[in-house]
Amino acid sequence: MNRLAVVAVISLGVSFSAQAENLQCNFESDYTFSQQGRTLIFSRDSGPGKRIMIQDGRMVIDGKEISLGVEDKRRVTEFENETRLLIPQVQQVSHEAVDIAFNTMIEVSRALNGDADNQTVKKLEGARIALHQSLGKDPMFVMNGDFDGKIIEPIVTDFVPDVVSAALKQALSLAFSGDDKKAKEFEARMDNLDKNIKATVEVRAKRLEPLANAMCSRLQGMDKIEDSISVRLSNKEKINLFNTKAP
Repeated sequence: MNRLAVVAVISLGVSFSAQAENLQCNFESDYTFSQQGRTLIFSRDSGPGKRIMIQDGRMVIDGKEISLGVEDKRRVTEFENETRLLIPQVQQVSHEAVDIAFNTMIEVSRALNGDADNQTVKKLEGARIALHQSLGKDPMFVMNGDFDGKIIEPIVTDFVPDVVSAALKQALSLAFSGDDKKAKEFEARMDNLDKNIKATVEVRAKRLEPLANAMCSRLQGMDKIEDSISVRLSNKEKINLFNTKAP
């Protein structure tokens, strides 16, 4: 089951605004989506409807073109058009969400370790570039897998330990040094960092909100169009390319 949960703000050890809850969109599918030229292809490992192709209002299921009535042809065409509009939306929202996550980690690392030969920042920058390149090559990369599992969790696993370790080392060093002044300065710096990141994230989240909401609305509308298609698979089940559910 492929899952997509796009959120504008990703909490990576820093307390962010709860407004992220308003920017969530859930999507589930047994299918992997791809394109060959103008043909939209939905494929899964087994079962009737293993491979469904749509192009120019036509539908081919498991190698057999389906004879569509007037209403079903209109619905299939509408679904196809909405899919073509969805692809750049998913790409734009994904790029922005990834940037917010990486920028947050980079700012935390810079605050703790500075810019001079900061290996964590270098790794983060490299990982961000690689992920943007993956999204550029395959705009639907995010929709063909677990967004959290394939994108967010690796960020947390690979980079949060470095950032937390740096903060812990500084805190312990100051604690055992007995220098109350430096300890208070460190605490104030962390408080300011939290506030600054919150402010930055909130600005970007507000900018992303209408884009994410438009994408989610399109997905929900497409789900309704798909549900209205009367075509049945060989086992008499309805076509179910994906499901959306309210956040």
